[in-house]
Amino acid sequence: MFDSTESLYAELAEVLGIASLPADDQGSVELAFGEDTTVLLFAEDAASLMLVVPVMPLPASLDYGRLLWLLQRNFHDSPIAPFRVCCDAAATIVLWGRVPTQSLDGAGLAGLAEALADEARVLREELGPDTVAGG
Repeated sequence: MFDSTESLYAELAEVLGIASLPADDQGSVELAFGEDTTVLLFAEDAASLMLVVPVMPLPASLDYGRLLWLLQRNFHDSPIAPFRVCCDAAATIVLWGRVPTQSLDGAGLAGLAEALADEARVLREELGPDTVAGG
């Protein structure tokens, strides 16, 4: 793992009030927010982290308004920029983005991860319970 990421994770652990935040061999960690949301941190290189939040299975159908609202989350002026909404190969809606670690500290990372977890909940609420594609 990169030294910059290791110290950032140590600061994050301190902010979270835990002894340590062990990363896997690739420098990745998982943070649980409540019982419904996980934020994954991936140390891509010494200068950036990728944050990923699995949101929910892709609904089988979306009305025009909900689809428009969801797609607007990907514009440059989105309230969640630089994060984006996408769908992975398993038909899971995912919120993700890369952030530079240069000016990020543990408190900032904790706040960012919590904000992403909150946004995942907003996405679930706005998209609503629906029959899941493929299900």
